[in-house]
Amino acid sequence: MNEIAVYIKKIHTQLERHRNYRYRDYDLTSTQLDIMEYLYFHTLPHLNSAGQPYSPNHPCDPNVFGGLEGTGGGQKNSLSGLAAFFGVQHTSIIHVLKILEKKGLIQRESSRQGARCKPILLTQKGHDLIQSHLCCPSDMDAVLFAHIPPENFPVLEQSLRQMYENLLHDQPVPPDDGAAPAGK
Repeated sequence: MNEIAVYIKKIHTQLERHRNYRYRDYDLTSTQLDIMEYLYFHTLPHLNSAGQPYSPNHPCDPNVFGGLEGTGGGQKNSLSGLAAFFGVQHTSIIHVLKILEKKGLIQRESSRQGARCKPILLTQKGHDLIQSHLCCPSDMDAVLFAHIPPENFPVLEQSLRQMYENLLHDQPVPPDDGAAPAGK
């Protein structure tokens, strides 16, 4: 493994440790938080299940996920959409959704197209939690980007995006089609 890949893995591990520790008081894991933030920034317009706006004021940056593949205005927040965005199998998302639903942070609405197409929305409780505590810039960003000149950010972001694209186009395993892996 080359040094860049090792550092990417180490950065990921440290970020997960810090986020899990930081959000333990909210009884959230970093994976649960990722899904909630995705739902928060990708529910357009920001409506609750009654079709009412949560709030006309949206203090957080709606472009936090802008530019990542699989995003875009109007994309349904479904099991399939989440799995595609995060690049994981449906089964990885199902478990987390069940936990978030049990905590009263999300709800799944009915769909004629089946379980994988059910719209998933933050509840008022989930929306309020993200909006008031979790979605705004953190001191973690200050630590992560310390001593990196801001003019280097576009190159860093472009390089990471290109590395991700390279991996997508040269996958040693077939892309997730929603089917369970053979033998499981």
